[in-house]
Amino acid sequence: MPKIPVKEIFKAVAPKVAKAAKDGTGDFIKKNPKVVIDGWNSIAKARKERFEKKQNHLQRQHSKYQNEILPKLDSYSYIQLTSYKREVESYIKQISQEEEQLVIGKHLHSKRSKSKSWKQILIHIEDKIKNRNYEEFLKAYNSPSYESNYLDAKVINDMRNIENKNELYKYIHRYTEGNMKDIERDFF
Repeated sequence: MPKIPVKEIFKAVAPKVAKAAKDGTGDFIKKNPKVVIDGWNSIAKARKERFEKKQNHLQRQHSKYQNEILPKLDSYSYIQLTSYKREVESYIKQISQEEEQLVIGKHLHSKRSKSKSWKQILIHIEDKIKNRNYEEFLKAYNSPSYESNYLDAKVINDMRNIENKNELYKYIHRYTEGNMKDIERDFF
């Protein structure tokens, strides 16, 4: 069976264009309609299978985040949490790009793991990072012997080595995005 380029198949959909084709496409389509239809169906089937494969992966990942990762956010290190955050951001980006590319994308995406649901997961992870960072800084600030399993020792040591209070507040704010008044109150 001869291979037909996708452009040629699209010409088959528009009969006027196919009739006007001077390169023999119109004749091929007229003589071999079953081949053209089978080719079109094969392309449609391959696209559907590829989409379903992605769909299933994202659904599995969504379930993993909902059932395994979110309930145990307290047990992960800063590096693990930021890794999860980046992964969720990439899923959100992938979903939005696919929605733009697919003609019926919004309908299909509403059946699969929803972008809104992924954004909720992202918010949970970001909040956990900010809160946990604040807690760890506070523990390290109040106890010189405290060693964090969550934050890298270099981050804690850098904080401890800052002598200027305003610089300390900025440093903590960079990691926690906390309210400056709260930071100034807690790290006096």
